[in-house]
Amino acid sequence: MLENDKKPEIEIKSSSSTGSVVGALLILVSIATYVFFLRGVAMQVSAVQTDISAKTDEVTAIQKEIDDFKMAEETYGVTTSVQKNLSLNAVPIGLNQDEVIEDLISVTESYDTELNSLSFGTSVDEDVSVLRVNASFEGNYSDLVSFLQGLERNARVFSVKSISVQISDIDILDLQKATFSLAMEAYYQNNNE
Repeated sequence: MLENDKKPEIEIKSSSSTGSVVGALLILVSIATYVFFLRGVAMQVSAVQTDISAKTDEVTAIQKEIDDFKMAEETYGVTTSVQKNLSLNAVPIGLNQDEVIEDLISVTESYDTELNSLSFGTSVDEDVSVLRVNASFEGNYSDLVSFLQGLERNARVFSVKSISVQISDIDILDLQKATFSLAMEAYYQNNNE
């Protein structure tokens, strides 16, 4: 029994140093790999954050413009696209002096008046761009009244500032001929606003 009472001996051996070095090396390689991939992902995250910031600024600017347009709609009572087009025709974007000439010729032809001369000048009065028009026409007195009514019906806004009328009698035909000069203003929006 004594032999059975002997306990087996367990032998403890010290581990080799190469196993520790390999383990430490594997840990270092895995940390380096993790840092390498993490840095690439961090750069991507930074680029995405910059893009999001730029898009947020763009959305904020667009939202401000929308709010400004809504406030202008409320202020000026322009709510339908027809009203917007009418307003844009009344005060178009850009000087478009040729269109002013075409409008005046159209009105003169419609109301039996004859356009003799036109002169133009531009100015800005209290943040409004103004095209000043001086024009001379011929017709009779009723033609002058009809011409002015035609200007009122025109899509573009014309403001008549002064009228000068000279009436002459034509003895042969027993008619009166009127030469009238108008100082008018047409308004426009600057392209760079």
